[in-house]
Amino acid sequence: MNKGGWIHILEATIAVLIVAGVMMSVYSDQSAREVLNIEDYSYSLQNEILDDIATNTTLRSEAMKVVVDLPTDPSYDILDAYVATKIPEDFGHLLRVCNLGGSNDYCKMDPIIFYATRDKDVFVEDVVISAEIGDGTEAEYSPKKVRLFFWEGGFPEDYCRDECMEDRFTSVCSTDFTQVLKKECGNFDAD
Repeated sequence: MNKGGWIHILEATIAVLIVAGVMMSVYSDQSAREVLNIEDYSYSLQNEILDDIATNTTLRSEAMKVVVDLPTDPSYDILDAYVATKIPEDFGHLLRVCNLGGSNDYCKMDPIIFYATRDKDVFVEDVVISAEIGDGTEAEYSPKKVRLFFWEGGFPEDYCRDECMEDRFTSVCSTDFTQVLKKECGNFDAD
């Protein structure tokens, strides 16, 4: 009986198992890094949400109907509610819908939220929506920029947030978050 042949088969089997183990280890390490990469996750989620808004006829039409991108605007409320359903609870977001080409509207982050997120990584993506042709009978043209700010961590529970009132004024927090001030709703560029 030739034992040398069996030893070669055993050696080859062990070598294949070692190589397979190393390959599995390297592959699983790469996939774990891909799952934990917040930049890639936020980029893909933001683009998915903005693509939905740009391609869905109803959402696209609502974006063009936004007059003031605050919770008092019904079209803004519809878009913001849609975005909120897509974003996990562990993340915060701000949706801005701005007039395209407005001389004073830079579509920037609200100062209150800016201060709340200054120690966080904020990811920003946007899409331009210019027209809704539909079937040609009710075409709409109102160019807007839809910008989505996205960050990990949401807001602290005791964080002072502003709320717009029907008289177009809002109670907002001071920059040190110790006083309540009053300012005009939607005037983000005045800060």
